[in-house]
Amino acid sequence: MVATAAPAPAKVKANTSSVSELKAACDKGLKELLTARGYEEMHTHTDVKLVLGYIGVVFCAIDFAYSWKYPFEQTKWFSYISVSVYALVSALALVYSYVVQRDTFFVGYNKAKGHVVSAGSCTQKNEPTYRLTLTTRPIRGRQDPPVFNSKPVELRQPFATWFYEDGEFASAKFNADIEGAVEALLAKKAD
Repeated sequence: MVATAAPAPAKVKANTSSVSELKAACDKGLKELLTARGYEEMHTHTDVKLVLGYIGVVFCAIDFAYSWKYPFEQTKWFSYISVSVYALVSALALVYSYVVQRDTFFVGYNKAKGHVVSAGSCTQKNEPTYRLTLTTRPIRGRQDPPVFNSKPVELRQPFATWFYEDGEFASAKFNADIEGAVEALLAKKAD
């Protein structure tokens, strides 16, 4: 029986002149790092937007079926209602994205450690700097919530720190910087 080595992780490359590609690569790297540290991703933001979208689609499907069976004059009042509901839930999903979710791309929990970590990132147009904000809170309902530093940890680094000239992602450098930020976030308050 021959033991085989685990395959090497695929190298991530990004276009170094595209800030959005660089940001996406860093976001993906952070998700992988937090998942490897035992955080399970929560999909609450996605679920809320999906429910809102399904509500709009269901109203439109009912309107379609009703309009298929009966003439337009008889069904136009329901068409007004379904279009209004669809517009309303689409607007609610948009407001939710801008007001509640904002720049958050990862929310993960670790039951063993008893907390939830949220990660949000942003970039400025034509400025190759990655801005990461990490926050934490105890898991709701936990009897013995740990006490963490309540202030968010912010990390700002130029993309050149984590990418080589050819666009290859330097995951070791990235992971070291992110590990430091996560440790600072989870450091207990000094009483």
